[in-house]
Amino acid sequence: MRLAAGLAVLLALGAVAACGQDDEEAPAKQETPSEAVIFVSRIYEAYTDNKDDDPVQPEGSEIYSKRLQALLDKDAAETQEGEVGRLDFDPFVDGQDWEIGGLKVKEVYRSGGEARVRADFANFGKPRSILFSLVREGGEWRIDDIAETLPPRWTLSKILTGAPDAFPDAKQE
Repeated sequence: MRLAAGLAVLLALGAVAACGQDDEEAPAKQETPSEAVIFVSRIYEAYTDNKDDDPVQPEGSEIYSKRLQALLDKDAAETQEGEVGRLDFDPFVDGQDWEIGGLKVKEVYRSGGEARVRADFANFGKPRSILFSLVREGGEWRIDDIAETLPPRWTLSKILTGAPDAFPDAKQE
């Protein structure tokens, strides 16, 4: 009886060990990126493909929600010709110039027709973490807001509306 029990334990341990070996030898499964991640990743392709050219982005209605596009249009309409509007930098790279390295794009939240996608990278060696708030419109993902989550932080919709907390890390005058 003891021999049978001991044999059963040895067989069970052997099966567990064999399963572990199969896992080590099998290639790791790669998760398929979500549609939201693919959407944001395509935006960054323009910044990483040809560093000598300005990125060519799709038309606003192809990437921005109706709400954010309305804010961008209002800012453009209120800006005198030859002047810069409230947004004086490229929010995708958090700067006017770029040299993107180590780009990682991941989905951090999704529920129904909303998603949050974070793009972490270095721009000229400086860490950046851009959070995209996405909404579904017409069956497609659209950017509803953009925020830098590392200091100095900012939120695009607040910049466009002139909100006093658009740059929460800025020293108050």
